[in-house]
Amino acid sequence: MGKIKERITILTIGDRSDYDSHRKLHKEKFFIGQSGFDYITTNYDRFLYKDLPEIKTRKVLIFLFFPFDHWNKSIENRHYKGTYGNRTFFKKFLHFWFIVEKKLKSSLRSRELFFINQPALCALYRDKGEIARKFLRAKIPNPKQRKILQVKHMTDLLRNGHEFFLKPRYGSMGKGITFLSWENWKTNFVFKNNKIISRRSDRGWKFRDITGNARFLGKLLKEDILIEDAVKSVLLKDMKIDMRVYVFFNKVIYVYPRKNKKDNITTNISQGAKGDPTVLEKIPKTLIKKIKKTAQRVSKILGLNWVGMDIMIDQNLKDIYVIDVNVFPGFPKRRTFNMSKYMMKEIKKLTTNGRIRFDKNFKVV
Repeated sequence: MGKIKERITILTIGDRSDYDSHRKLHKEKFFIGQSGFDYITTNYDRFLYKDLPEIKTRKVLIFLFFPFDHWNKSIENRHYKGTYGNRTFFKKFLHFWFIVEKKLKSSLRSRELFFINQPALCALYRDKGEIARKFLRAKIPNPKQRKILQVKHMTDLLRNGHEFFLKPRYGSMGKGITFLSWENWKTNFVFKNNKIISRRSDRGWKFRDITGNARFLGKLLKEDILIEDAVKSVLLKDMKIDMRVYVFFNKVIYVYPRKNKKDNITTNISQGAKGDPTVLEKIPKTLIKKIKKTAQRVSKILGLNWVGMDIMIDQNLKDIYVIDVNVFPGFPKRRTFNMSKYMMKEIKKLTTNGRIRFDKNFKVV
């Protein structure tokens, strides 16, 4: 691989509490320097309220990680009384990324910038409804969306054999999920004293049986939720599975199968599922190819250079469905797949070949 024509600074912004991605990338700082880049990192609080560290290069490539400290302090904090994943969350998140982008452009106005993912998109795709609309227009396979406002309408559909997932529109990590079939209602919200209660952590959202609890359902249908038809996952040795697919600059760089017991509701690692790379050996190669092509198409449609998406395989072992999109996906364990090092190699290749344009449009050609 040739040398980078002009030295470039890689600027990462993330919090120390982000042990799953920002810290893993930071551990490769020596390799980043060896690859011919200047490397600078900071956290959001220091960046927003103090000056950035000195940047000597004209071109700056910016990698934005999830703002955990801000989120825990100003959005999903212990004093918050509302239901997890509602529009208030989203509006605060939008405002935060507007401030971040404004500060970056003012602080680095004499530089040429390139965002791995643009700040505006980091905010926009917290909205599962926006993603669903884009999927519908582009005919991306994803679960059918429903508009159900009344408990009776819902129970009539359940009685006729339909099954649904109800998800917070602006949520993530499998938090606030409710599953409904005629004889099985489960949620990982807490329902107490006629109120929907949210935990204040990312883990430990245990599912509870609320079968037939019309009061809970009536409250939930008034919240900011999305209702979608449940996909019956293919089962391997009585385990339900899905695929976390990582796409970087429109290239699938890693596929991470996740599994959980068939009676469990989600396949989120944060909610008790486990990763199992051996699952790939049991899936037809033609289906893996279809999953990868769909993931690449989704990254292009959404305009994201870096994304992790969750894709479920139907029980017929033929159809696939994109069930979630993650702008801030966690990195695999380094010994399993060193994603940080792979990313830096890919960025070097793109900058050496001049395919990344450092300008106001942040393009890859």
